[in-house]
Amino acid sequence: MANLRLNLDTALYAALNVAAVIAQATGGVWNSLAPRSANPPYVIFQAASKVEEYRFDGRGMTARYIVKAVSREPWPKQASTVDTQIDAALQDATLTITGFTQLLCRRETDFYLAEEREGELWQHVGGVYQIMVDQT
Repeated sequence: MANLRLNLDTALYAALNVAAVIAQATGGVWNSLAPRSANPPYVIFQAASKVEEYRFDGRGMTARYIVKAVSREPWPKQASTVDTQIDAALQDATLTITGFTQLLCRRETDFYLAEEREGELWQHVGGVYQIMVDQT
């Protein structure tokens, strides 16, 4: 049995590491957490949930990922600009997921968070993406 999380993480990393995203997210693309040395703006993607469904013809799964831009700016414009590129890269994207056939990759909802870190305002702007697959 293939590991959806591992293989989907790999597929999302590849889908997000494209010229249009990296041109805006100069700090890179990171899985779950960026290292302290990463300079914003950058992209973080993180698994949020996975639901399995057993059918007569096999096994399917629906995963949800939070994919967001993070910037060290008091206004969300920079993070929103990066998020526009994230959405262009992922909305209805065709992902290569080893061991699975992708059925859907679609943004389900937006994600916004402002936080204060050591006296600086940071912005997190992104979305929750639903990814549906069948195990092959």
